[in-house]
Amino acid sequence: MASKDDNFNLKWRAYIEFRTILKIQPVQIFSELQEILCVDCPSRSTVERWAARFRSGDADVTDFPRSGRLASATTSENIALIESTVMEDKCITVNQLEQSMEISSGAIHTILTTELGYRSICGKWVPYKLSENQRLARLNITKKLLETYENCDSRRLTEIITGDETWVYYSTPYSKYKKRSWVRGDEQPAKIPRPDFRKPKIMYTIFFSSHGIVLQLPCESGKVVTATFFTEQVLPNLIKNIEKYRPKTGTEGMKILIDNASSYTAKLTKNFLGVEGLELLPHPPYSPDLAPCNFWLFPKLKIYLQGKDFNTLQALGTGLYQYFKSIPEEEYKNVFYKWVERLKLCVSAGGDYFE
Repeated sequence: MASKDDNFNLKWRAYIEFRTILKIQPVQIFSELQEILCVDCPSRSTVERWAARFRSGDADVTDFPRSGRLASATTSENIALIESTVMEDKCITVNQLEQSMEISSGAIHTILTTELGYRSICGKWVPYKLSENQRLARLNITKKLLETYENCDSRRLTEIITGDETWVYYSTPYSKYKKRSWVRGDEQPAKIPRPDFRKPKIMYTIFFSSHGIVLQLPCESGKVVTATFFTEQVLPNLIKNIEKYRPKTGTEGMKILIDNASSYTAKLTKNFLGVEGLELLPHPPYSPDLAPCNFWLFPKLKIYLQGKDFNTLQALGTGLYQYFKSIPEEEYKNVFYKWVERLKLCVSAGGDYFE
């Protein structure tokens, strides 16, 4: 195969021009060029770009003249100036640098990436902006938990039951990413309605252990979990279910891992747990990244619910139950090891968010 010199490029551009005149779609032209040129075939985006150019009436198969970069642009003075500017404002854009320095954006990009080793990345979302006291509280509590669970026998992890509440919609549309589709030419993608957060929903309280789901309990329609509901409905049912799969020992030695929601930290809740002999494990403040429901179960549940429609509460409850039962027990076990690993990451980050 001939090398990709100018004459070679002119030939495949001419081919695209003639096929475009015959109203052949770019995707078909690209497929034909793949068969003809094999590894020397231009990319699909290149074929589409040239086809669009020819459709606009431009019959020139040569490249537009390109503005070059002066060799003198990458000087030690410019490199030093860009570095000091970026150090002052890490969010400054290439366009802003171009306007202030009067050198090309290409030269600035080369200096940033090649000479200075920078790369542009988006900021990371974190659950909260931690104060110094909150960061230290996360650090101290995770250290305390690791004293017990870092090198513990696996049996100790089976004594933990963790849970939280979450809103569940009776009808959940697919996300737009789930509905990606292949289209040709000007064909339009599928239209996905935005989620309607006014649709019927119900709050579920869900608890699980290393053996699987222990409790899924809906709250009264439109209501949220209060300390009264938690102590009169959730905990009694949780204890009853624990005693079913631990008929000999019941709740003896069991630990409850929940976050710091007001219904969980209320005096009423603590008194109830004390009477029942259930130990409440400490949980760092503002730490959904350390709550197994938040970093594992609920994200999985939301994906499962996409595209599902439930007409009744019973149908919804059955759907949730069947989904939770379909998750292998090994996954439930592994999430508690992941929890310990996340505690370590939190300590390594000095109590700050680590992802």
